[in-house]
Amino acid sequence: MVNIAMPSQVMSMLEPFLVRALVGALLTSIIAATSGTFSVLRGLSFLVSGVAHAAFGGVALGIFLQEVIGVKWFHPLLGALLFAAIVAVGAGYAGEGGFTARMEAAIGVIFAFSMSLAVLIMFYLPAEKIPLIWGFLFGDILLLTNEDLFLLGAMTSLMIGFTIVFHREFTYIIFDPETAEAYGMRSRAYHYLLLVLSALAIAAATKAVGAILVYAVIVIPAATSALVGRSIPSIALRVFLIAICCQYLGLAASAVFQAAPSAVAGVLAALIYLIILLAKRRGQ
Repeated sequence: MVNIAMPSQVMSMLEPFLVRALVGALLTSIIAATSGTFSVLRGLSFLVSGVAHAAFGGVALGIFLQEVIGVKWFHPLLGALLFAAIVAVGAGYAGEGGFTARMEAAIGVIFAFSMSLAVLIMFYLPAEKIPLIWGFLFGDILLLTNEDLFLLGAMTSLMIGFTIVFHREFTYIIFDPETAEAYGMRSRAYHYLLLVLSALAIAAATKAVGAILVYAVIVIPAATSALVGRSIPSIALRVFLIAICCQYLGLAASAVFQAAPSAVAGVLAALIYLIILLAKRRGQ
């Protein structure tokens, strides 16, 4: 039976944690509009899932270093960002020359390594610390802290800034890296820059919505928008609108029906994709 909250219960949710969730949804939607758009148009949607799960291994390593080895300064989020960067660099190295298939393979290798490392590390951790690792994997936007929002805001600001400054270069890297190289553009540097920035932003977003649902929040809106968009700015704008609407509706559902907000957002995003795909097929 669905448990529907009463108006007084809904009003009681207007607390700082809900404000953080609203801000977090806004920031993850911006990341979806930038990192998600670039990843999907580049044919690297698997990058999002690979980075998110690799970050899971980084979190496990960070907790292990803090709790077992005694390296207190190594924060688990630092491990997440480190492993995300490793995925980006590894994929970038494998894909030099425009070999997208090799990039996907490299992401898969690092993905498997990170998850295996996480499982191995959990064997040596105190039992009470293991839920911290699984908490990162599943995530909950309603449990965001001020520290999480600071990291998410910093990564979002970096993505916005670099996207504005290097929009033309990133566009060439996505669609025609060979021509960019022929015109003397430092395509290799921009290739790595785009991958690393996207990976770091995705890792930060993973803390908000979890490694599993970050794929739905970032990739599905981008895939949906790519069906109807004609330019990168128009695609990115649609990605942002789909992502933020789905997440805010998810938060509303969590208040009224006590449902998991990220799960609702993922289901809504998938339904929108299916509707637009079917409409586009019928219109052909």
